[in-house]
Amino acid sequence: MDTYVIVDLETTGHSVKSGDELIEFAAVVVQEGEVIERYSTLIRPSRPIPPFITQLTTISDEDVSDAPTFEDVIPDIWKMLDGRVFVAHNVAFDLTFLNESLEQAGYLAFQGRAIDTVELARILYPTLESHALEALSDTFDLVHTDAHRALSDAEATAELFIRMLDRLRDLPMVTLKRLRELSESWTSHIEPLLDEIILEVGIRPDDETRFDIHRKIALRRPVDAFVPATEREPFEPFLLRTIEETLPSLFDQFEPRQSQFEMMRHVYKALDDEETLLVEAGTGTGKTLAYLIPSAHHALETKRPVVISTHTIQLQEQLLNRDLPVLRQIFPEIEFTLLKGRRNYIDLRKFEMVLDESNDGLLASMCKAMVLVWLTETETGDLEELSFPGSATQGPASFKRLIQADASSDFGRFDPWYSRDFFTKAVLRSKEADLIVTNHALLFSDLQHQAGILPTDTPLVLDEAHQVEEVASHHFGVTFDAIQFDRLFKWFGYGADGKFHSRIIQLADLTSVTEEAEAFSQQIDSALARVEEELEDLLTSLQSLGKKKEPRQTVRFEREGATFRPIREVANRLEDKLRTLRTSLRHLHRLLDERKEHMTFKQRALLGDLKTLIGDVRELESVIYETMLTRDDDAVSWVELNLGNRKLTSVYTQPVEIGPLLHERLFKKRPTILTSATMTVSGKFSFMERRLGLEGEPVRRVVLPSPFNFKEQAKLFVPSDFPLINEVPLPQFVDQTAQSIVQIANVTKGRMLVLFTSNELLRLTYEQVKDHLDPSYTLLAQGVSGGSRSRLTKQFKRMEQSILFGTASFWEGVDIPGEALTCLVIVRLPFAPPDQPIMQARSEKIEAMGKSPFFELSLPQAVIRFKQGVGRLIRSKGDYGAVFVFDRRVETTRYGKQFINSLPKVDRIEGTLETSLSELELFLDEKEKSVARNDR
Repeated sequence: MDTYVIVDLETTGHSVKSGDELIEFAAVVVQEGEVIERYSTLIRPSRPIPPFITQLTTISDEDVSDAPTFEDVIPDIWKMLDGRVFVAHNVAFDLTFLNESLEQAGYLAFQGRAIDTVELARILYPTLESHALEALSDTFDLVHTDAHRALSDAEATAELFIRMLDRLRDLPMVTLKRLRELSESWTSHIEPLLDEIILEVGIRPDDETRFDIHRKIALRRPVDAFVPATEREPFEPFLLRTIEETLPSLFDQFEPRQSQFEMMRHVYKALDDEETLLVEAGTGTGKTLAYLIPSAHHALETKRPVVISTHTIQLQEQLLNRDLPVLRQIFPEIEFTLLKGRRNYIDLRKFEMVLDESNDGLLASMCKAMVLVWLTETETGDLEELSFPGSATQGPASFKRLIQADASSDFGRFDPWYSRDFFTKAVLRSKEADLIVTNHALLFSDLQHQAGILPTDTPLVLDEAHQVEEVASHHFGVTFDAIQFDRLFKWFGYGADGKFHSRIIQLADLTSVTEEAEAFSQQIDSALARVEEELEDLLTSLQSLGKKKEPRQTVRFEREGATFRPIREVANRLEDKLRTLRTSLRHLHRLLDERKEHMTFKQRALLGDLKTLIGDVRELESVIYETMLTRDDDAVSWVELNLGNRKLTSVYTQPVEIGPLLHERLFKKRPTILTSATMTVSGKFSFMERRLGLEGEPVRRVVLPSPFNFKEQAKLFVPSDFPLINEVPLPQFVDQTAQSIVQIANVTKGRMLVLFTSNELLRLTYEQVKDHLDPSYTLLAQGVSGGSRSRLTKQFKRMEQSILFGTASFWEGVDIPGEALTCLVIVRLPFAPPDQPIMQARSEKIEAMGKSPFFELSLPQAVIRFKQGVGRLIRSKGDYGAVFVFDRRVETTRYGKQFINSLPKVDRIEGTLETSLSELELFLDEKEKSVARNDR
């Protein structure tokens, strides 16, 4: 039985070779799942501790002034390590730093086994978004009161390690054995531990009852929970009972919201009367439950499902994890399912084949291990649940791509995984479900390709409806992407190992058609070479459209224009070479397909992959034709160039107006509820109706105000001494913006979200603010600090005096309730860049009708986005804060009133920035005192 020593170090930096030293060492000894010993000591370094390390760890020079040196504590450290397995959270850092320090002091380095709890946590908890120690401590409620102190970190890691040992013992034997096969590639020396657990666990009969074990892979065994249907009472008495009894019992401190109940009634009536309803529900209405409850009642009452579509997969997940469990308590018998596009799901056939491949590197074997553990717990098979390392999800040869389902994944009875296929089960569940939760992308893709995944005649709820035009335009359009060709080349050995190609030839050998297959193979090789040549020519020709020296640029083009003629000729040749390639592939497939009755499952699977490849080539032909060769007067085309990397070239074609398509394919065929917090401009839906093809149609319109008291909770400031950006040089505007942000931050103690409309303005302002900001503040910036929107938002919430700069995606969908956000700054009004090809084309169409593109398109779009931005500030009844608008066009132009008039009633404070800061100080002081009084 091994003994484990869990170690954590605090140091002055990352590198012993650069002169960094230990300032604290801690070790916790674990034996047989119990902590049996602890050791911790501060260490006095030979040089001062850097300020940022003191800020991180709270260890100061004064703290270590009487501490022993590293040489003094080496005997104690060696006593803790000797004969034990070294465990750390990110063992590569702790063990390397410790060993280099030991060697520098003239001692032997530790040479024993080592285990990395980060690596182990990735494998055993594959769905967690973060495997950092603090995040894991929060998730599992570990005792971790003093983060970045060695003993606290070591104790939390020890508790985590013990938990992970139990998790390993709980896995089915087939999974443990598979993990043991993969473990030799890992950083951790975990093989003896796995051997010990396999021996300890032995044969467990309950594995077969707890899991669905098939072909030496364990899946979670589905549990059917049947709840008998109950007779539905009429909606109005049901709603009153829900308001008075059910909802108060489900939520602590439940407060009835009149606007929410009004929305429920409007949604139910629209469903019952089969009408189209536009409903703007202000922030805090609780619109999700306001459409879910009547939708569920109507679906159960009529035995007709309702489709709920959200803007993003993330919002879909939020619905599933937060709102639908509440709905289940109101309607115990409700059946709902989450449905995404096929490629979101794992293909178990492909995974089995990948799993059986040997010669894995660290990344591939880690990913395989993560999937094996995940399969014992997932109900959906949705690959989005997995938190693969970044490099495993990026690029054309990613691990995720290797195992995702596609259109040719279905082999019917010849696939031993058919009855367990997750996508098939999801579609079957949707046929029986009362509510089908999907996303706009799948909805419009299904409409465009008429795939029949979703029902087309049942009621539909479109949440975040202000996004519908852009999402539908994208999915009714076509994109040519140079990276699409990489998969084609890699499958046949271009820049890879040629496994697929060689396997096809082996398959031909086994079916005695080697000679014919070789002939087709040579044709395929020749065609591939030609495709690659023509692709290079096409990318070079497209690059010639670039008109500026900027590395990245967007260029609109006319397919019938003279300047595009040479490109069209190359595109024609490429399409022709792809057709030749597809013909050869089809002949090869037909040759082998005639002999499939004698093939094994894996051989048939390989034949299926060949069919998938033929479909991919056909799709590439179609994309080239639709983006560069055919004429379409109702579409706009443009190319996005990257002069530094031709492979990042993309060509887009989208319909200029999506309204007629939506009307014909969607709104004419089914009752639809469209809802969002931002659908009106100055209280009217006319802009949304025009853009979505609903103008002149019989639709119902409802505007429900926010239940929040913006007049009491917020103040709006438009400093009168701020320059107009178009009237001063950019450096002057940036300087004024940066100075103002610093001054406001000093009043609000950070807690600021600053919204920009351009990456360049954000970056320039960031550099200025960084130079003048007090070091006690944390400055985070999208595209500068690194990390996703979600990660930056979490960091912002966690840090007390923080300022967050964001562009496009931060204007909406960011939820920061409470004191973390006290001030929102809008640097410029969010007008879309007028040189965007799709905006240009839409503007031209409006102009041709004798109307103003600015008032018909640009202004309403900007107002809706402005409303979204302001909506980030007040997210709950207890929130309070200030909005600063640095763009004085809201005051100086006649159209500026539309921005203000579209907001809830809020006090607008006039005056200079100095006056505004004084008013802000008084307002925040009053609010903080009020909160303190309420807390008492």
